[in-house]
Amino acid sequence: MTNYYWIIAQHSGKVLEVKDGSFCSSAEIFQCSKKSELDPNVDIQLWYFNGGFIVNKRSGFVLDVVEAKCQNGTKIVQYQKHDEPSRSQEWEYNYKDNSFFF
Repeated sequence: MTNYYWIIAQHSGKVLEVKDGSFCSSAEIFQCSKKSELDPNVDIQLWYFNGGFIVNKRSGFVLDVVEAKCQNGTKIVQYQKHDEPSRSQEWEYNYKDNSFFF
């Protein structure tokens, strides 16, 4: 059984959400107020970690840092998982402080 999680921004307390609940590859990810577990659209905010990829429950797409850039303000989108390994989609979970990085 897969465990799903909200990814919460420490600075704002808001969670990651797929813009407009899109099923499209390249849909933007933004922070938003957390939905209730009873909300029929909560799946656009739920994610699971699978072998280095963070996957959206609703779309099945993975988090992708656009062009694998490291600068502040770089957009994050949901995207179809690449066939070849891609640093822009691979994340690591830090168990010491409960954070993700790529």
